[in-house]
Order: sequence, then structure tokens, then C-alpha cells
Amino acid sequence: MSLSAKRKLLILSMILLPILVVACSIFYPPEIRYESYLSPVIVGENPSYTIDQETDAFIFDIGGSTVQVEYMREDELNNLFPDESNDDLYSTNPYTYGNWVDPEIGYTPYRFTTFRITILNRNFAKMRLDPVEAVLITDLGETYHTYTYSIAAAKYGNSFENYFRTIRGLSGNEYYRHEMRLGMVRGKNYGLDEVIFRGDSYAGLITFDVLRPEVARVQLVLNDIVYRFDAFNRPADVTTATFNFERKINEIVVTPEMKQAELEREKVRIRIAGPQQIVNNRVNDNARNAFAIDRILEANSPRMEECFLQRYRRDEVDPGSMVLSFTIGVDGSIISQNVIEVVGINSESFMNCILDVIETLNFESIKDMPLDGTDLVKGPAEEVNVLYPLDFAVYIEE
Repeated sequence: MSLSAKRKLLILSMILLPILVVACSIFYPPEIRYESYLSPVIVGENPSYTIDQETDAFIFDIGGSTVQVEYMREDELNNLFPDESNDDLYSTNPYTYGNWVDPEIGYTPYRFTTFRITILNRNFAKMRLDPVEAVLITDLGETYHTYTYSIAAAKYGNSFENYFRTIRGLSGNEYYRHEMRLGMVRGKNYGLDEVIFRGDSYAGLITFDVLRPEVARVQLVLNDIVYRFDAFNRPADVTTATFNFERKINEIVVTPEMKQAELEREKVRIRIAGPQQIVNNRVNDNARNAFAIDRILEANSPRMEECFLQRYRRDEVDPGSMVLSFTIGVDGSIISQNVIEVVGINSESFMNCILDVIETLNFESIKDMPLDGTDLVKGPAEEVNVLYPLDFAVYIEE
């Protein structure tokens, strides 16, 4: 190549490189961790309000009985329904989008704004809170009303039944997921007309629309807290509690270094899933007993862990269990190996990798021993057949 051509190629590469970088950032946006949460703040010097510094719970005292408010973060809501929050776009957690990541913004958006309300009645004959009358007021002047379970109970127009009906598809699976969500709401939402008698407590979720990005402060107002009733069971003493929160937003762009550090914290736990079966081992032959087999398998567990982690990080294998079948020869080498049972694991490549590890195991050689005499081990040396069940699980190293 001539000098002139080389210069042209260098200039062209200098022009194209920034374009390629921009194009990559457009088509492959960076991963973003986004968290928006509400932190309780006491305004003024009203002794009726306190904040539990360990749990961040906001507590309002009424004559020794308490109304406790906790803002529910996304991970807490997902922990309420762990299985239903781990199916990506098809997660059925009614309060969140589960582990689905919106490809347009690079993180999981918020579906609602949710609080857990707990009433502990220590001193009154009975107490009651009407969740429909609770409101959330933002510093932008907006007033949000709570979501009820059904359309019929939605005094201010918000209901889970209508919300999920509008996003429901036409397939049978969509109808199934719709019913699943409503069933979970029925079990977790703060119930209508719940009466808490002396010595009892009650807890439930109240939910509002998601906050706009510009909102910095909110007030949760619980109206119609009844703590005394008259002889005709009509509310006699009613109060209102106001809880102030400041909104905090964390938005972190995940760098390759952060991602690598997270991957390095992922570890595989391999354990025996049940009793191993050993056939043809001689009595007192420590070269082929369960302890000797465990010791060799444990020494090679890092290689099996690597088999799993490589494929797990590529989303090619799921945690689960398998039963290994292998035969140990008289000289200590592996004569044959196979996987005879699998639960959860769905990767033939992973199973083959494990079998490659088993094939290279080396045990102590054994020899024929006389049937009589003082030796503890007696009889001819034989091939030993082993059934070895293993569990493969992933955990995060703290």
C-alpha cells in the first residue's frame, strides 16, 4: 500500500470511529440502575409522629394505639411475590413490572406508588380506617386517590380490575395472568370495612398512581381513622393523620467494571442432593467408600463450578439438580460416566462439561486381597458403580 493510501485510510478511520461509537451507544444503550423512593420526614414538633430509624416506618400515635406507614420499595414488593416477579415481560406481580427492563429507557419503570399501612389497636374497643379516603398530595398540587380491588368499589375511579383489564391481551395466557394479578391484589390490598378490635393488628397495602419525575415531596393523608364508635356502631371519634415524605432518586449507569464485579460475586454452591449409592465396594475398602468419593468430587468442584458459571452468565443453563452415574475401574480411572436424571437443568452442553470432569477423576488403585487372613479388606478387586446426586445453585457472595 502506498504512503498516500495509508494516509487516506488513517483519515477515514478517524472520521468513522466517532460515528461508530455514537451508533453503538444508540443501538446498545448503557445499563441503568434507577431507584426512586420516599423517605419519611417529620414536619413541626407534633409528638404524635415518630420515625423508626431502623425500618424507616412512620408511626402515628392515637392514645397508645398506632397507625404505621411504610413506603414499599420495588425490591420489597417483588419479595412479596418472588416467583411472579421473575418472568421478565410476563411477570404477574400486580404492584411492579418484576424483573422486566424497558429497552427504551434501560431500566425497570415503576408501576405504582405503594405504602403498607399497619394498625395496632392496644386501647380502643375497635378501630377502622377507610382506605378509599386516603389521598396522596404532591408538591405540584396533584391529588392522587387509592386503587380499590373492584370497579364497583372505586369511588374515585381507580381500580385494579379496570387497570389490568385495559392492558390485558386476547390470548388465554393473558386472561390467566389477569386473574393471577387480581387474586394477589385481593390478598394484599388493605381491605374495605376492616375492623381492628382491641389487642389485634391489621396490615394491608394502599396504592396510588406512579409519581411524575418532577415530584420532590408528597403528603400521604389518611382520612377517616375511626377509634371510637357510639352505641349504634356509628363513628364517634374520627381523626386524620398526615405523613410527609421527601422523594429521593438514584440513577446509576452500570460500567463494565461494576458489571464484572457483580459477576465475580456470583458463586455456585454444589452439594449432594441425596445419599449416593455405591455398588461392589468391598467391606472396609476406604479407597472406594463414600468419604473417598466425596473427597475426589470436592477436589474437582471448582471445575464443575466453572462449567456452570460460564453457561449461567450466558443464560444457557438454569440452577437445578442431576444424578451422575459413573464406574470406577480397579486402577482408579473412570471407565464410564453418564447423567441419568435431571431436574431444572436444561443444558446438554453443561451436562457434557460435567461428564468431561468426571471422566478425568483419578482414584486410588485397588488390588485383589485374600479371603482369609488378618487383612481388613478381603476378596477380589472389582469395578465400583456410583450414583451421585448433585445440586447446582447460585448465590451472591456478600
